[in-house]
Amino acid sequence: MRRALSVIVLLVLMAGFGFGVNRFIASKKHKIPTEASVFIPTATRPRIVLPGTLYLAQNGDIYRLSDGFFTDLHLSTTSGSWMQPAYIPNSQDIVAVLRAAEYSNLYLLSSQGTILRQLSNNAYPALNKVYLNHWMFYPHMGADGNTIYFSYDQPKDSATYAVDFSVWSGLLNGKLAGKQLSVANPFTGGDVDPTPMANRSVIYSKFAIGSGNAYSQIAIQVKAQGKPLILTTPAQDCGQPSPSPDGTKIAMICIGNTGLQSSRLEVATLTNGKLGTPVTLVNNCLCADPVWSPDGTGLVYYNTADITGHFELWWINGAASAAPSPTIQVTTNLDFDATSPPSWSPLSSVPVMSR
Repeated sequence: MRRALSVIVLLVLMAGFGFGVNRFIASKKHKIPTEASVFIPTATRPRIVLPGTLYLAQNGDIYRLSDGFFTDLHLSTTSGSWMQPAYIPNSQDIVAVLRAAEYSNLYLLSSQGTILRQLSNNAYPALNKVYLNHWMFYPHMGADGNTIYFSYDQPKDSATYAVDFSVWSGLLNGKLAGKQLSVANPFTGGDVDPTPMANRSVIYSKFAIGSGNAYSQIAIQVKAQGKPLILTTPAQDCGQPSPSPDGTKIAMICIGNTGLQSSRLEVATLTNGKLGTPVTLVNNCLCADPVWSPDGTGLVYYNTADITGHFELWWINGAASAAPSPTIQVTTNLDFDATSPPSWSPLSSVPVMSR
């Protein structure tokens, strides 16, 4: 009887100890973040005022950041999600992607969010042939304000359902998909993030497969469908190139030697088609989408700020110098779309509208 009582007491103590430990662990846990903890940009103010006008995407809508205030373009999301805005030089207009479930199109928009024109029609009319739909992403405008560069899944192999992007160029006021510039490596996802440079060349991320692994390299396309100039190695695994306005420096995101667990924001000089030794500005991060300021002195990028995993806008002043300033977190609790690079217009005289 005494032995049975001892066993019962021991079990009660063990249960109490387990309960206490679980309560202690629970008291140390953080609440799992949800979308409820994300604000709309117009409900906040950035920490610093950046020059010019930035266009950014969040939750399927596009916002304008100018003079320290966010403005909602109030784009309808009935037909899909808006993303990847690109300002048009010497104008107040932008081009943006409207992504539906099975295709995406480019649209011309005013700075107020008015749809001026649908630029592409990538939905195949027969619903039973969805594989004939097309995708367009990552628009960037040339300095002339009329030439447009983008990633496009054409030519497309409907027999294998492969969707590999190549870099194309065309005209806003003319044929949109006028010329195929790059030739994608098959079954890799292809060529993305095209940005025009001087002499009509274009820099982009080129995906490839080697030794059973996929990787990205920074490439420059000088001649249409010619052999690209490769700037980085497979081991570096760099992508998302952003050339400085004067073309002498390249900001990029690299994941080589990270075990695919993090990324690095790096900047390297570009001289005669060759990159100098990269300088790491931000290490061990989830950085994405670096974009230079219009004057080329600093750059913005996306990175997570805390355990919520929300992507915020960050700023590095003097990123092109030998001694850049410490990084500054510009926004809080906004969770921008990290697959939509910001677009930075030097213009700040944007007409006022309801925020």
